Amino acid sequence: MAARIKRAKSKRRKPAPRVKRAVLRNGLTVLTERLPGFKSLSIGIWVKAGTRHERAREAGISHFLEHMVFKGTEKRSAMQITREVERVGGEFNAFTTREYTCFHITLLARDLELGMEILSDILMGSLFDAEELERERKVILQEIAMVEEAPEEIAQDVYYELLYGKHGLGRSILGSANSVRKMRRSDVLRYFRKHYRPDNMIVSVAGDVSPARVMKSLGPLTKRNWPDRPKRPLSRREDGFEIAPKIREGLWWIKRPTEQAHIVWGVEAPKYTSRDHAALILIAAYLGGGMSSHLFQEIREKHGLAYTVYSSLNAYFDSGNFHVYVGAPVSQTATCLRIIEEAAIRLCSQKIGEEELAEVKESMKGTMLLSSDNAESIMQSNAVDEIYFGASLSIEEVCRELEEVTPAEIRRVAKKVFGPGRRAILVYGPRPSPSLRRKLRPQFPKRYR
Repeated sequence: MAARIKRAKSKRRKPAPRVKRAVLRNGLTVLTERLPGFKSLSIGIWVKAGTRHERAREAGISHFLEHMVFKGTEKRSAMQITREVERVGGEFNAFTTREYTCFHITLLARDLELGMEILSDILMGSLFDAEELERERKVILQEIAMVEEAPEEIAQDVYYELLYGKHGLGRSILGSANSVRKMRRSDVLRYFRKHYRPDNMIVSVAGDVSPARVMKSLGPLTKRNWPDRPKRPLSRREDGFEIAPKIREGLWWIKRPTEQAHIVWGVEAPKYTSRDHAALILIAAYLGGGMSSHLFQEIREKHGLAYTVYSSLNAYFDSGNFHVYVGAPVSQTATCLRIIEEAAIRLCSQKIGEEELAEVKESMKGTMLLSSDNAESIMQSNAVDEIYFGASLSIEEVCRELEEVTPAEIRRVAKKVFGPGRRAILVYGPRPSPSLRRKLRPQFPKRYR
């Protein structure tokens, strides 16, 4: 997995001229980017509710709800929803994150009205049938069981739990088998009515359609009052938003009978809107953003220690984390951690070369420009920018921001993020041998053992 690309905040942020933004009387935000010549059209309805908005006993309810809205409405059965999208060659899907949930359709531009009608139907008319809920509970329990048999994925979930503790950001997006078994229809309905309200949602459209046509297609989404929804906007506290704690530091070894050691080396990182975000995107790409990245070359190509190596930058409204993942033989854990640590410290003490930085920038810009040929990618970027900044930024402006990052800025941000004694390290795998314990001891302060 490559380092995730996320748009950085501009010091002179202003809406991209191609993105038309409207806020309806009921609070619903509508974004339209017209893409002349595109045959495909992407529509997404984004709900600003995810794992962090759940109470402890609701763990996994955002994801459960994501599944349930596909299971039938007053107008359509679950099969009819699928058939209506597929008979025009469309694709319909959804995903849940720690801070938002998205329902999206990709189809031809001619089918805008159909796509919008189906989305509005599932988000306003879902039945949440009791029998369907029990069937879907079984499906989600199987999904959880599948993740529990994928050590790389479960190591990431455990890592978040260690970082954030009992805070919502620390919970698995799927929830636990126990929380899903206890979830009731009344819980799902209560959460749905609380969070799925127009002032908490964004409609994002990208394709060869006019803003006027998009506005006309909204239909029931424009209603002033949605059934059973709060009559006024809720505060962040009422929405379940709690300020994120500082991430915990430490070295944790979780003993499990896996074939490999799943190593996650990480540090606290700035929030999504930080001015340092652009530099961190480039640092993530330089360290573990692909096969030519520094750590991939050092750990896999030069030393043959691991098959999977990547870095990831994850930023939220008020928190963030940067981590490197390596799957390696247990005996090579200390060596992998040493190589990662040396690479991070080098960025703090030495300026990255102009040529090296230029290569990373070109790679990032190329990836972003290629994504601008994809309606779904554009739709998603516009919505995420709106969620975090309240405005959209053009691809060209993002590329200019990356271009402005200097070697001195890379070093400044690296020193800020990778400073000494700020590590959160997880090893998920077989019990370490006494000799491995001795190797680890001198590399990290006593408090990390």
